[in-house]
Amino acid sequence: MSFISQAHSDAARVNGAKSHGPITPEGKARSSQNGRIHGFAASRIIFHTPEEHADYNSLIEDYAANLKPKGPIELDTFHQLIHAAWRLRNLAIADAQLYEKAGGDPLLSEDPEIAKRAALLHRYRTAAERAYTRALNQLKSLQNNRLYQEQFPQLLPPDAPPLANAERFSARTQANLRSELKTTVKQAETEAKTFSSQIQEMLNQFRK
Repeated sequence: MSFISQAHSDAARVNGAKSHGPITPEGKARSSQNGRIHGFAASRIIFHTPEEHADYNSLIEDYAANLKPKGPIELDTFHQLIHAAWRLRNLAIADAQLYEKAGGDPLLSEDPEIAKRAALLHRYRTAAERAYTRALNQLKSLQNNRLYQEQFPQLLPPDAPPLANAERFSARTQANLRSELKTTVKQAETEAKTFSSQIQEMLNQFRK
């Protein structure tokens, strides 16, 4: 380690030892919200009150009643969706609280702390919306595939992998069948014309 790096490290250690956190009521209030704000990016859900835990369980029940996930893969994707939905719910609450505190659009606030928090919430909300859409589309694809396999097993080979896109496979198979049918019809039409021509020639010979 260089002398400069060591000096920076020592200075940081000394300053850290001197720091006792926010002193003013405003500073303490802002500090108390840091964990909640940054929790929006956490990989696991933290409940701050028993009521939040109850609300989360109600969210699971409502989504499960509507989406009806089955099997471990659908359930894993389902819980990713729930995680994103819960983050969006809490972000909406935090955004409304910040809007009220700013007395208008917090992104336009002259208070740099409010503007900073608003930008952070916006970034977290964008990430949560992407996660929600991705999980919802994945779950939809899994359930569509399961439905196809359950309703149209005759259109799939017996050894088809469970995660194979049954819908696309069936569509491709049907397209091939239609193409073969068109080819067969054209061939039959050509043969019919040839046969008709031969019959006409035979009739012409008898007429002579």
